[in-house]
Amino acid sequence: MSDHVQRLLGGLAALTSVAVFAGPAFTAAAAAPPEVLLRADSNRDGLLTTDDDAGHDTWNEARGAIMLPNVDDDRSRCPTTGPKGARLSDAALATCNDAADEVVNGAADLADLARLEIPAMPRVSPEAEATVVPDARSREKVRLFVEREGKWVTAGRISANELRRGVRLAIEARDVIRDPAVWSGFADLTLTVAGSGITRTDRLRLRVAPVLFQHDLLPLDRAVVASPKAPVTLEKGTAPDKPVKGQKAYRRDLRRGLDAEGLREPFIESPAGGDRWMGDMFKAGYASMPGPDGKEHHIVVNLRSPAVTPDFPARDRPLRDASRPVFTMMRGPGVAGVQQFDATAVDRPNDNLYYGSASSSGNFGTIPPYGKYRTGRIVYGGEGKFTPDTTFTRMLEAQGYQDPIAVDTGWLGVGHIDEFLHFVPKQGGKGWAMVIADPQMGMDLLKRIAGSGGGGQRLVEGVAPSNTQFPNLTVAQALAKPELVNGTRIAAAGVDRALRQFREKAGITEQDVIRVPALFTKLDPPDGYPRQNLTVTYLPDAANGISTGTGGYLAPAQHGPRQDGQDVFQQATEQALREAGVRVHWIEDWDYSHYVGTAGGDIHCVTNVQRDLSGTTPWWRSG
Repeated sequence: MSDHVQRLLGGLAALTSVAVFAGPAFTAAAAAPPEVLLRADSNRDGLLTTDDDAGHDTWNEARGAIMLPNVDDDRSRCPTTGPKGARLSDAALATCNDAADEVVNGAADLADLARLEIPAMPRVSPEAEATVVPDARSREKVRLFVEREGKWVTAGRISANELRRGVRLAIEARDVIRDPAVWSGFADLTLTVAGSGITRTDRLRLRVAPVLFQHDLLPLDRAVVASPKAPVTLEKGTAPDKPVKGQKAYRRDLRRGLDAEGLREPFIESPAGGDRWMGDMFKAGYASMPGPDGKEHHIVVNLRSPAVTPDFPARDRPLRDASRPVFTMMRGPGVAGVQQFDATAVDRPNDNLYYGSASSSGNFGTIPPYGKYRTGRIVYGGEGKFTPDTTFTRMLEAQGYQDPIAVDTGWLGVGHIDEFLHFVPKQGGKGWAMVIADPQMGMDLLKRIAGSGGGGQRLVEGVAPSNTQFPNLTVAQALAKPELVNGTRIAAAGVDRALRQFREKAGITEQDVIRVPALFTKLDPPDGYPRQNLTVTYLPDAANGISTGTGGYLAPAQHGPRQDGQDVFQQATEQALREAGVRVHWIEDWDYSHYVGTAGGDIHCVTNVQRDLSGTTPWWRSG
């Protein structure tokens, strides 16, 4: 007779042969069919019961145990500086987390571990002992703990006495899935109970929870804004406050808009120095597993932007300094940071200069839940050479639940998807709509004003003429201005192309779109610049805003021409969003972000957010 018991089949708790258990390792009474030897929460109800036993060695959409990537820092123990305050490299900064050590870091850390158990074996003989071993590919990717005398320690050999009482175990994944060719995210645990030449085995399969992007329908919890202090404050240095033009008005209006929606949590002040573009620093995500109460147990996972800057401060710190707070400030209890970028990009300076902006997190968004995509779907801008870091997008694809799609954003000056779209809730239909910047709608508004006798008024109102690209430009002049005419042509073609791609790849149709007016101008890149026919918004971009998840929308004040005393661009935007049941809050950002540098940006570019995860749909639920 074989010394090894056949694997559990067809979800049956009994093994195919019971005679193998009669031997020195077990008493004669153990010949009756045993219960499953190793149990996890295979039915995903947050409990360990016999209901979990069927098919526990398999994993599919309906059943299978789940573990978290335990990469937060529940005791806030991870260092933010090296010896004597030295700045850590980007690689070193990301290495510390709760799964990097061999201990359970308190009760909060224990809550992040998936529970397992070996049910009591009261008739096991004194010679028996057991081990639980992961398969070869996942051996370095998971860590197993056992409870002994009220303490959790790394699991080794399990004694006969422990087996008689029953054994409590817990498991953590030490990382997220990054490259499925290296690790698929599954771990197969084999329990072996042996003694005096008799062996009994059982196998259990788990999957690490995917890292999922937060989406725009979730209620906003806290806004992340740039602190005016210099980047040295990231590593506890000192620097004077530096007033930034327009920052006071932007922060005032942002606060008012959030307060009006009942969102009163203070800003997260992220050290940034002059790099105010918070929307480009990280993408807020999360991972979750079934909790003991049957609800989702979440950790926040902030994914640092993989953009390698053309002027990185040091070879071992090629990413933006202002994205370091993902680890130096935000990582902590229940909050993880993840970093993934192509280290060879530091040797491609032209790529970084011309195409590196595609990897900024402002170039990533999330289509809200629809159809089979219960947690939403990732979308990013990129086509041809203008594409994000491939190791980063490979990691996103490997998560397996938000099936990323790409649309062409190469026609935009910065090239980010947030330059022309955002998502808001909408009454009816899919329950949401895509806010789209419409260049032709913007030009049509100007024609309407000119046709009603207002062609002589200034195009930009409420801004000093010297602080505009074309000082004192009138509405009539704008209609014939080559930069605006060509910018409209390029942008209209780019928006139409992107919408075709959304229709073909995601089934998003015109009924799912809210068009808001925009006015684009053609850029004039320097000689030799490989990207041509680029355009940016001339007036602030209403589509470059933030949904509060409460029915509100934070948008940049338009400063457009007036008709009957009303800003026609703001009026048209409010009407379009009002029909979807969305309230607009206008945020002054002309000096702070819109009219800055060559291309500038708007509210989404300078504001990041953390959202309330209490209403997410569990990713493991089918149907």
